[in-house]
Amino acid sequence: MSVSRAPKPRGEPPNQLSGRSKRQLARTPSHSIKGVAFYDVDGTLVDLNLVHAALFILANLGEWSGRLRYLLGFAVRLPRLYRAEQSDRRLLNSLLFEAFKGVSHDRLAILGEEYCERVLMRHLFPQAQEMVEANRVAGLDAVLVTGSPDFIIGPLAERLNIRHFAANRLVFSDGLATGRLHAPIMAGEDKAEWCEAHAAARGLSLESCWGYADSYHDLPFLAMVGHAVAVNPDRRLAAAARNRRWPIISFAKPKTTRRRVGLDWQSFTSRTGGN
Repeated sequence: MSVSRAPKPRGEPPNQLSGRSKRQLARTPSHSIKGVAFYDVDGTLVDLNLVHAALFILANLGEWSGRLRYLLGFAVRLPRLYRAEQSDRRLLNSLLFEAFKGVSHDRLAILGEEYCERVLMRHLFPQAQEMVEANRVAGLDAVLVTGSPDFIIGPLAERLNIRHFAANRLVFSDGLATGRLHAPIMAGEDKAEWCEAHAAARGLSLESCWGYADSYHDLPFLAMVGHAVAVNPDRRLAAAARNRRWPIISFAKPKTTRRRVGLDWQSFTSRTGGN
């Protein structure tokens, strides 16, 4: 499952599906698909963010000396990351993925699987899982569209029985990450264009599609679909949703964690010596 400007329906059902999931696939043949439900991931389906995922990967790369080098490099980027988080998600994604430069493709794949199993699945909003399943029964095919990396979103999609996703992809050279991203970078207008192309490739009208997101930066893709829903929205998205009369829903945090596991910028900076 890869990202492209003109995506085609792709991917086979995961090999490790539960019996219940296989029966659901059998009950939902392709001709019964009425539309697509596009889901953002961070903050929408899970109570985590991309920065948390990056820290997990960097903190588990290998020997402590290697981890420290990567974490200190990450700390140097903190001021720019913080500014980018407020205004430019494309820049935020580019800066975050620079931190993986030099890490092997195989190591990232292993850590992505580990992060999904040990952390991400425990932080799924229970109501979000119910929403995805209810939409599937109603004939809406689930598609994940996220700025998170494909080596994390691939395992998540498999566990949620989701065949299609768009995620950021690192460029590799000789098996090592270059720190650059393949186009398109999954943020803002590029995310909207990908969703539009995906629906068109499947012969579906955007009017029949739904979009779910938590951030104002996802407004371009939400405004494009026929049915937009603001999930756990930030202040600006909540205001936009009320103005456009979009539904607003809030999910309770998973019982496994009562507080959001994210990045405390000041705390992390003080511990790593950043400014």
